[in-house]
Amino acid sequence: MALTPGANQLLSLSNGFRVGIAPAMTAACGRFAAFVLMVIGVAVGLGHWLATSAIFFNVLKWVGAAYLLYLGIRTLMTAWRPTARPMSADIETTRAGLLIRREALVALSNPKAYVLFALFLTQFLHADTESFAPAIMLAGLVYILIEFGCALVYAGAGHLLGQGSVTLRRQRWLDGVSGSTMVGLAGWLMLEKRPA
Repeated sequence: MALTPGANQLLSLSNGFRVGIAPAMTAACGRFAAFVLMVIGVAVGLGHWLATSAIFFNVLKWVGAAYLLYLGIRTLMTAWRPTARPMSADIETTRAGLLIRREALVALSNPKAYVLFALFLTQFLHADTESFAPAIMLAGLVYILIEFGCALVYAGAGHLLGQGSVTLRRQRWLDGVSGSTMVGLAGWLMLEKRPA
C-alpha cells in the first residue's frame, strides 16, 4: 500500500527531481509527523469517529480533493514554463519549511490515510481494549517506517530523472505527469464513498 503512487509519493518524486534526495526526505518528515498524529488519534478513539461520522469524512474528502486539485493545476501550469529552470536555482530558493508543510497538508487532508490507520491496520490487531492503544501505536510506527522506505524510493527515482542535463522537455514531462496524476487523484477522491 505504501508503495502505491499517491499524492505524497508524487511529491517525493517531484521534490527528488527538483531539489535532490536529502531535501525531499526532509520534506517527507511533514508526512510522517502527520501520520504520527493520525495514529495517536486512532489510539485515543478518533478512528471510531471517522468510521461513524459522514460529516467528518466528507469534510476531509473535499478539503483533500481541493488541495490536490490546487497542487495539480499549479504543477500543470509550471509544465508550460518558457525555459528550463536550473536545478541549483530550485535548491537555493526552495525553503525546507515550505516543502515540509506541503507534505504535511497533503497527508492531513487525505481521508484515505485516516481510513488506513483507523480501519485497515486495526483489522490485523488482536488486542483487547487495554492493549489496543500500544498495539495500534506499534502498527502505525511499523507502517511509517515502511512509508519512509517507499518515500526514499520515490525521491531517489525523482533524483535519477533529474540527473544530467535537465531539459525543458524533461521538466515539462515530469510536471505534466505529476500534475495530471494529482488532478486525477483529486477527482477520484471526490467520488470516494465513506467505508461502511
